[in-house]
Amino acid sequence: MGPKLCILVGHDEYQFFDLQYGKTHSVGRSPDNDITIKDKNISLYHFTIRDEMGKYFITDLKTENGTFVGGKDISPGIEVEVDEKAPIVIGTTILGLGEGCGTWLKSFLDSVGIFRELLENGELSRPERVHAFKKNLEFIYNINNDLETSKDVNEIYEKVLSNVFNLLNRIDRCAVILTDKDSGKVAKVIYRSRKPVDDPKKVYSRELVEHALMLHKAVLVSDSFTQENEDDKITKSLQSRNIRSAMCVPMSSCFQTRGAIYVDSLEKPCGFRKSDLALLKDTGSRVALAMDNITLSESIEDKNHD
Repeated sequence: MGPKLCILVGHDEYQFFDLQYGKTHSVGRSPDNDITIKDKNISLYHFTIRDEMGKYFITDLKTENGTFVGGKDISPGIEVEVDEKAPIVIGTTILGLGEGCGTWLKSFLDSVGIFRELLENGELSRPERVHAFKKNLEFIYNINNDLETSKDVNEIYEKVLSNVFNLLNRIDRCAVILTDKDSGKVAKVIYRSRKPVDDPKKVYSRELVEHALMLHKAVLVSDSFTQENEDDKITKSLQSRNIRSAMCVPMSSCFQTRGAIYVDSLEKPCGFRKSDLALLKDTGSRVALAMDNITLSESIEDKNHD
C-alpha cells in the first residue's frame, strides 16, 4: 500500500488519498486533478506531489495564495522536498502526509483548533484573511517547534518574544512576567520593546497582569480610552501610561501558574483581535507546559546524579 495524503483541517476532514509510488499527483480545486480539494481559497491546479523512494517532493503551480509547508511559503514552480511531519497548508485547508500524521502533528493541530469556528463560519474566505490565517499558522508552527526543541527556559522566553513580535503588527512591547511560586509576586521580567526602556517594571500594566492572574483568564482591552472595564483600576492604569490597547494571558499548566505574557500598543486603539488573544492564550498554556517538562527533566537528571 502506498503513502497517504490526508485532509487534517477543512472540508472532508480526515479523508485520505492514496499516493502511488513514482507517480506525480496533481492537487487542486478542479475535478480534473488526481486529488480534488474543496476549498474556494485554493487554485484550480494548486500543487503537484510525488513520492520517490520514501521521500516527498512538492511543486507549487505558481498559485495566488501559495503553498505553505513547514512554517513558510515554498517558492512557486520549484520542486522542494517535504518532511513527512511538516503540515501542508493551501487556502484554509491543512494537509498531512502518512497515516499517522494526525498524531505527530497533534500539538500543531490542537493550536489550530482555535480557528475552527472562524473556518466553519466562513470568516476566513476573504483573501486578506487567508493571508492572516497563514501568518497565524506560521506563528503556531514556529512556537510549537521552539517549545519542543528548546531545553532551556531562558531560550523559550526569548523565542516567545521574537515570535510574538513577528506576529503582531501593532505591538510596541511584549513581556514575559515570571511570578514566585509561593508568594505570587513578580520575580522576573523578560521583555522586548520597540523603544528603549529605562525601567523593566514600566513595560507592562501591573493592574492588568494582576487581574489576569487573579481570575486565571485571558484579558483584552481594545481601547483604554473608550472601553468600559469591569475593573476601573485597569483602565486608569493603562491611561496613565498612555497605553491604548493591551492583552495579558496567564502562563498556567495543570501543575502551577508560572506567570503571564503581556503585550501592548501605545498609540493605536484596537491593535489586537480576539484571534490574537486566543493565540496568546494557547501560547501561555504551552509555554507553561514546556517549562514543567524542563523542570521535570532537570529533577530526574539531578536524582540520577545523586
